[in-house]
Formats: sequence, C-alpha cells, structure tokens
Amino acid sequence: MTNSPKPRTAPVAGWKRGAAVFDRGSQLVGVVHAQHGTKLTLTRPSGLRWHTRTVAVRAATDRELIQLRALVKHNRHVRGLA
Repeated sequence: MTNSPKPRTAPVAGWKRGAAVFDRGSQLVGVVHAQHGTKLTLTRPSGLRWHTRTVAVRAATDRELIQLRALVKHNRHVRGLA
C-alpha cells in the first residue's frame, strides 16, 4: 500500500448561472454569468461584466440581495423599462 500525496489544489466550487455572489476582489455583488474551471464571469444589472476566481467569491447575503434587486429596479427605471 502506498501513500500517495493529496492534491494541494482547492476543489472547484460549482456556481450555478444566475446565482448572486459577492466578489471580495472588486467588493461588488454580481450574478454568475458563466464558469470555466476556476474562473467566473460575473455581471451587474448595469451591464458591467468582469472575471474573477471561484475562491474569491461567496454567496450573497440577504442585504446584498436587496442591494442587487434595488440596482435592477433602478436600471429599469433609468432605461425607461419600468
């Protein structure tokens, strides 16, 4: 029996498209647009899109979800879609 070393890489977190997350790097709440391995593409209601690592995000809190919904409502109003 051999003792093989355990991998030192963290497991890839599986985020579903549409999940609200907080990106610690940018300090922004965003929505998961896509995941490619350990990279995520996040979006904001304004259309801002950026890339981050899966280890840099966590699930959005209730307060952050309220903030995100308010941003959606604001952007609809600004664009005349309300």
